[in-house]
Amino acid sequence: MLQYTTDFSSRITMRFLPFLLLIFTLQALAAKKALVVVSVLPQKTIVQGVAGDLVDIEVMVGKGFNPATYQPSPRQIARLSRAVLYVRAGMPFEQSWLPRFTAVNPAMAILDMREGLKLLPAQGHHAQDADPHIWTDPELVKQHAQRLRDRLDALFPAHKSRFDENYSRFAARLNALDRELQTTLAPVRGESFLVYHPAWSYFAHRYGLKQMAVEHEGKEPNPRSLARLIETAKRAHIHTILVQPQHSAATARVLADAIGAKLVQMDPLEADIFSALRKLAAALTAQKS
Repeated sequence: MLQYTTDFSSRITMRFLPFLLLIFTLQALAAKKALVVVSVLPQKTIVQGVAGDLVDIEVMVGKGFNPATYQPSPRQIARLSRAVLYVRAGMPFEQSWLPRFTAVNPAMAILDMREGLKLLPAQGHHAQDADPHIWTDPELVKQHAQRLRDRLDALFPAHKSRFDENYSRFAARLNALDRELQTTLAPVRGESFLVYHPAWSYFAHRYGLKQMAVEHEGKEPNPRSLARLIETAKRAHIHTILVQPQHSAATARVLADAIGAKLVQMDPLEADIFSALRKLAAALTAQKS
């Protein structure tokens, strides 16, 4: 009797196995989140702030890589084939690669994060273009996040209420950060700070500061320009030079020795924009003390 029951159960299991596998496959597909791809790490924080855990997010330019010279890997290109949305930052590598991205996935929506914003001219690489580093200004981040929310609402109408709630919370955090930075930076308003690569223009504009850069249009200064910069930095009483991990600090080190300044590493491509802007404010106010 036991053998008969076992055989019968086995036959039932084998008969329904394809059906069970189909159910598990459909469940797995249903659980697979839509993919949103962004260019640089700060954008991931913005997408997470609006989309929460409703989408998967992948970043093209990882930590430590330079967006001016970056080349996506074959795996990244392949992954784009299932992306629903690509959020463009305006980085140099996108100019040559974006046509290939859209060729891989013509159905993929494209959102330029600079869309609708009041932009500043770039001072570094490709200076004829607008500065892409809008995530250094909380107000511009909030404006972009609103457009991102609207695009996600259109792509995934079933989750509209979640996106709207997430945006409201994210916008409140950005408003609080802006108020905090206004207070922190009030003692140094109107003063200059020196960077190697001019990635903090929006931050400076927002908080009434003046950004001076060692690099100009992606080039090292010649001896005459360096001498002028040394004199300007001395007159501005600059004691800190900001450098970032994506660029060589050799020239900044020469300048620091000449004016008696210290080098402070500050990454404008840090994923956590809240932490990055607070660290920058702390570095600039420490220069005052």
